[in-house]
Amino acid sequence: MDIAGLRKQIDEIDAELLALLDKRTRLAMDIAQAKLEQNLPLHDPQREAAMLQSAIDGSFETLAPQEAEEFVAALLPLTRRWVVRRRRAAHVTPQRIAIIGLGLIGGSLAKALKRATPAHTLTGVDLADHLQGPRDSGLFAELFTPDEGGKAVTNADVVFLCTHFEKTIELLPALADDTPVEATVTDVSGIKEPVAKAAEEAFKSPSAPHFVGGHPMAGKAASGFENSDPELFEGRPWVLTPTPHDPVDKMRRLSILIESVGAHVELLSPSEHDRTMAVVSHLPQLMSVALMLTAGGRDADVAGPALREMTRLAASPASLWNRLVGRLRKEVIGELQRAQSYLTELEMAINFEEPLDKWFDRANKLRAELEADEQKRNEG
Repeated sequence: MDIAGLRKQIDEIDAELLALLDKRTRLAMDIAQAKLEQNLPLHDPQREAAMLQSAIDGSFETLAPQEAEEFVAALLPLTRRWVVRRRRAAHVTPQRIAIIGLGLIGGSLAKALKRATPAHTLTGVDLADHLQGPRDSGLFAELFTPDEGGKAVTNADVVFLCTHFEKTIELLPALADDTPVEATVTDVSGIKEPVAKAAEEAFKSPSAPHFVGGHPMAGKAASGFENSDPELFEGRPWVLTPTPHDPVDKMRRLSILIESVGAHVELLSPSEHDRTMAVVSHLPQLMSVALMLTAGGRDADVAGPALREMTRLAASPASLWNRLVGRLRKEVIGELQRAQSYLTELEMAINFEEPLDKWFDRANKLRAELEADEQKRNEG
């Protein structure tokens, strides 16, 4: 059997499939535009159900009906995501963007920005021994080390400060001096009140650029540019913490730019953000650690996906969370106590052989609302 010849045939078929997929995506974009003009929802469950049934009913030489259905089921949300991404990117004009800090968040942002709008011009800043990956990626017009970081922002339209919050606060005065007055500077740190206070002082001069705090609710346990992913922000909230004095036009342009990478913008005050993080970020992290400590080393060979999914965050570095939890100690303790009260209620119900319906019913309802909200956002 000629393996090389068979592989050549597969390559030719793959090329044909990609060409057909390109045409299909173009048609899906046209349909999405027509739906937008007619005020119709992008997602049509009845249409998709019919397409899945058609795949099942098809006649194929090798594919089983369920395999054909599986292929179409994977293709539909993927195409929908592509369409939404292109619709968002259509509103973005090419910009000069500086990214300071090229780890997981900064690297993922660079990849997502260039995928959405290849005409963006990116400059990057990081330590010298961290620049090889960014250099090899071909994403950046120029790369700089921190001691020459001012060169990266001299002509920038937007500056993303992708460092931990202590370094962010340290860099704000220099950015206020080096960045053009018409530019927008934003950060990604997970604590906002200290950053907001430092920015208010650093950017108070009329010649300083505009600053707005930001925080993408995205990440993973692995760090560094080598683990960066253009999909990291897809469907995720990106919190902005503007003040009443922020220019509407600059806020709008920044929001459109952020949404072009797949995120959806949420507006909170710095204090609201920090209180919210104790619930939606810090509590899940600590609960994941507690669950891993409880279950770790016990019957790991038969652990299913539930344990793996719920303990994914346990792989996060303590060095990061020592800083984050330390800044919100009171809020985090309050949420831990609230979670403990629910665990106590469940423990008592189990001890007295009471049905768990009221807890499960309430949790199911809240989970369904969360899923519905996320689906609406992802449909653009």
